[in-house]
Amino acid sequence: MSENQLKNQASASVGDETSESAGAVLDGDLVRDATIAEFPQLVELSKQVPVVLDMWAPWCAPCRQLGPVLEQLVQEYAGKIALAKVNVDEQAELAQAFRVQSVPAVFLLLDGHPAPLFTGALPASTVRAAFDKVLELAASQGVAGRLRVHEAPAESLAPRETPEPELPEALREAAKLVTAGEFAPAVKAYEEYVRENPEEETAVAPLLARARLGARVESDGTAAGVAAVERGNAAPTTDVPAQLAAADAELNAGNAVEALSRLLAVVRMTTGADREAARARMVEFFAILGDDPIVPAMRSRLATLLY
Repeated sequence: MSENQLKNQASASVGDETSESAGAVLDGDLVRDATIAEFPQLVELSKQVPVVLDMWAPWCAPCRQLGPVLEQLVQEYAGKIALAKVNVDEQAELAQAFRVQSVPAVFLLLDGHPAPLFTGALPASTVRAAFDKVLELAASQGVAGRLRVHEAPAESLAPRETPEPELPEALREAAKLVTAGEFAPAVKAYEEYVRENPEEETAVAPLLARARLGARVESDGTAAGVAAVERGNAAPTTDVPAQLAAADAELNAGNAVEALSRLLAVVRMTTGADREAARARMVEFFAILGDDPIVPAMRSRLATLLY
């Protein structure tokens, strides 16, 4: 399906809607997986309830950070916003129709019309502000319906026969801080936990690295991502602070290859403390990316430069 076909389909569906649906209470899932085949149903839904489209990929660490934030906030908005999750690896045609350049990429489908909302793993406070704007826009267009929120059946609340081991309370609290976009306190919580439990440093490293990335990006403001990359591109490779900030912005936007390649260039062109700063940032990124297929190749290239 081309972009024009997508827009034509949305526009055609809008023309069939009547004002009688305003304020309607509908049955349906607050969070659902979306496919190209189901897109017409999303168009219909968007004429009564705003639909947020989360373009994500299983290998994308920022996607895994943003996804729970979106799902939690959709629950908080009690059916006034629906969330459709699009796995771009499985739904390449739909991603192409929306011209997705990197993930996570979040779009709005409102009254049948698609529009970009934001990119990158933003903190919960910023996403909440975006959702508030969505509801204001929806109200101005007469889209005032909501999905009925169903309580979980009693049997689903029963204890599981084989419960998974729970995280220690300190790690659960730190994870809540990350989800809420409070990255700096989360960093302190993770660091304190590692000091008290040094044997778990390796296991906690990915969580701490994600929190540190969020804290650094947050300190520059929510609109600093593109500006940081532009500053990094304009600065010499040996301007390490500019390159580190640009790499953070790129990874936070899901552009892991660009971020790691930038840091490799810094390692290649610098020595001493500057080289170590770039190396350490790459190690943090490796922890965040986990089993991303680009990690082994980038580790090998880093080792070649260092040794």
